[in-house]
Amino acid sequence: MNGYNNNDYNGYNGAGGYNDDLYMEAQDVGYTVYDEQGQQVHAHEPQKKGRWGRRLLAGLLVCGLMIGSSAASVAGYVWYTGKNAPASGGQQAVQGGQQVVYTLETKEGALTPQEIFVKCSPSVVAIVSQSQSRFGIAESSGTGIIMREDGYIITNHHVIDGAAQVTVTTKDGEYPATVVGSEAKSDIAVLKIDAQGLTAAEFGQSSELVTGDSAIVIGNPLGLEFADTMTVGYVSATEREVQISEYIMSLIQIDAAVNPGNSGGPLINSRGQVVGVVNAKISQDDVEGIGFAIPIDTALDIADDLIEHGYVTNRPMLGITVQSISQEQAIYYGYEPGITVTEVSPGSCAEKGGMKVGDKIIAFNGVEVSDATELNYQKDKCGIGDTVTITVERDGAQLDLTIVLAAGTTA
Repeated sequence: MNGYNNNDYNGYNGAGGYNDDLYMEAQDVGYTVYDEQGQQVHAHEPQKKGRWGRRLLAGLLVCGLMIGSSAASVAGYVWYTGKNAPASGGQQAVQGGQQVVYTLETKEGALTPQEIFVKCSPSVVAIVSQSQSRFGIAESSGTGIIMREDGYIITNHHVIDGAAQVTVTTKDGEYPATVVGSEAKSDIAVLKIDAQGLTAAEFGQSSELVTGDSAIVIGNPLGLEFADTMTVGYVSATEREVQISEYIMSLIQIDAAVNPGNSGGPLINSRGQVVGVVNAKISQDDVEGIGFAIPIDTALDIADDLIEHGYVTNRPMLGITVQSISQEQAIYYGYEPGITVTEVSPGSCAEKGGMKVGDKIIAFNGVEVSDATELNYQKDKCGIGDTVTITVERDGAQLDLTIVLAAGTTA
């Protein structure tokens, strides 16, 4: 898509700092009662919960209760009167000769940005890919995340796509890497280096993200010169459909700066857990702060499949290679627009359904498709074993082919 850039030679960086500790339920509030001499009379402990509340505590936080705080932490809310206020920085209300100090619980497990960097930086690696071009050896850089202590690393497909040699640099040194598996559709790849005892990342759940959550990224913008750069921003949207190359992806949108060299790097929440893999941004002169990351729930499922099988097992596949020519390309080059089949894999469901080289695909289950992106989008609505109808044009006539989708390693 014009304007979207996942930079086939480099990666991106984005991050965040959002404090949702302002939104809590009444049972999250602790308070202490003091007498006129400043002696503690009673203390109420806040209830612990698995998930934090998000309703504004109306009526309790009054009189301009604003105090500066770092991302994912709250110093407290202070409203006080009286001369016997304890020097705790808490907020007090004097009622009937007693002082009540209210405090709010921070999000359970939340870390400061400094703590997040110390925790997560050892799990972030630099990736350099070398490929052969007509101009000689081309070198590109990106970022990766240590999945397991025995040397498995997750990154973007476009970081290592076409590479003849891949090198990974950890905090302990430089290692040659092998590509375990890679998939263009998900933009996920898994590398393996010969190392033990690496610091694996802690993974969270991207399904728990909400708009406004903290989003922090550590990586290598513009290559190794700026390695271990951390940036801060917000989660702008949790499910944004974005077209990248031939695929429509559901991505996490972030508003932090995203730069070449950070592709494959971690999107981190306020607990120091990886919740996404940064992979793209909108690159236009008049656009700022629109970057994207692959949800970690999706990325880990794909990475596990790549490690175990070498490909993604739950993808419905046709088993064809196509040439997709848009209307704009057709006008410019003088070609016929549309989707033309250039290869049919032997034994594939497409071959079994009667598809042939030279067929022009014009519809999928009755929906017109004009390019590979639209074809993939319709196909991905189906599952393995589903029976679909693909309409093709062959020798001037239209044919409806009945095909039962199967799993495989090609489109």
